[in-house]
Amino acid sequence: MFMGEQLKGFICVFSAALLWGISGPIAKYMFNMNVDPFELVQIRLILSFLLIFSFLAVFSKKLLRLEREDYLYVFILGIIGVAVVQFTYLYTISATNVATAVFLEYLAPIFVLTYGVLRGQEVLSRINGTAIILAAAGGYLIVKGNLQGGLAVSTEGLISGLTAASSFAFYTVYTKRGLAKYSPLTIMCWSYAVGAVCWIIYQNPLVSFSHYHGQVWLIIIYYVVLATVVPYGLFFKGLSYLTPLKTGLTANLEPVIAAASAYLMLGEKLTVMQLLGCASILLAVTVIQLRFKNSLKQQFNGPND
Repeated sequence: MFMGEQLKGFICVFSAALLWGISGPIAKYMFNMNVDPFELVQIRLILSFLLIFSFLAVFSKKLLRLEREDYLYVFILGIIGVAVVQFTYLYTISATNVATAVFLEYLAPIFVLTYGVLRGQEVLSRINGTAIILAAAGGYLIVKGNLQGGLAVSTEGLISGLTAASSFAFYTVYTKRGLAKYSPLTIMCWSYAVGAVCWIIYQNPLVSFSHYHGQVWLIIIYYVVLATVVPYGLFFKGLSYLTPLKTGLTANLEPVIAAASAYLMLGEKLTVMQLLGCASILLAVTVIQLRFKNSLKQQFNGPND
């Protein structure tokens, strides 16, 4: 049963990373069609909330219930875990480039591990340390090998990027706490609602919605459903089975899938350095799967490293 849940968790997070990775070239295609990134985030959060809320209202109203004592929890998650992550990620793109922003955000597992060690929830073992180093090095190689920009870090971009990473780490850890009590859909629904309200400050949503027509809207709907609602649902479901560290490291497969998708869909070439980076991240994910075997041993032989 234990190993079965671990496997389910890995499959869920891998599927989320797969959908996120595929969505990278699609987002780039939308930007080439003059879709504004900030407006896309606003539309994304509003439509995601409405879609999840409508689904639950029709098929499972009980999942819309949120106890009064958890209002603050959802508010904090929506502000820091949704609105702040979206803003800092986009600001990092504007201050650096897309590749650098992705690399900085996916340093999140380092923050998750640090928090876990300080709280006594994770052990700074050889396996954890090796996986973190391999994932970070792999992300660096993928960015450094990018022919369209490479690594570009300004002081503002670095601060913003590390804020995005720490916010995403918070999102992962804080969501884990809520999953002990609520369905992933419940947490997604109300945290997205808070995030959507925050983005209304950016501009009137009617302005964003009125800018796009026809084919662009079909792509936006795809992005909302298969790059937001479904993958985040899978990510949360996987998080309910895995530790935040394993979830974060497995999600690091997104840059690998994004690079492969860009090659297949947009014809972007992969350099030797990027291939090495992909291999490094794949190895990192393989390394943390060794913890499954160790976890099973603990059930029979007691704790080990």
